[in-house]
Amino acid sequence: MSEPDSEGKSDTPTLEDLAALSVPSEPHELLATTVGTWDVTIRVWSDPDPEAEPASETTGTAVGRWILGERFVETVYEGEVLGRPFEGLKIEGFDKGAETYVSTWRDNLGTYTLVFKGTCESSCRERTMSSSFLEPVSKQTFRLKGVTTITDEDAYTYESFVMTPNGQEFKNMELDAKRRK
Repeated sequence: MSEPDSEGKSDTPTLEDLAALSVPSEPHELLATTVGTWDVTIRVWSDPDPEAEPASETTGTAVGRWILGERFVETVYEGEVLGRPFEGLKIEGFDKGAETYVSTWRDNLGTYTLVFKGTCESSCRERTMSSSFLEPVSKQTFRLKGVTTITDEDAYTYESFVMTPNGQEFKNMELDAKRRK
């Protein structure tokens, strides 16, 4: 147990401190923009030079819903990517203790789990998150950047950028979502 400082405060969190960190707040409310049912268009590039090979384009759906007492948004994506059935699962929230947005991503194109952390400006119309992953074939570590841009209440775009080990960044995926009416 820690000793109180000169002002009588301890660095050991109290139950009240922990309770305050568990209550959703404004950053959580800003995540609401992706809750709903969406029609999505997905474009995937496999080459850093977008003119070397055109994007593969497909369509699908996304369903975003609040989970765990409106602390996280779970979004399930379904469609086709590179000619294969595609399922993806994103869970996104705000970690009040770390004061950062966090998300996890899993899909049926691999067996990995990506963990993203990042920030957004005050209105959270644009959220930038980063992660890294071990590419399973080359065994090289790649950095990823994901940018979610809220276009309006009925549309958002997600762009994924890969930073290769040689330092080259390229957009490998873009998802345009339109709210289903």
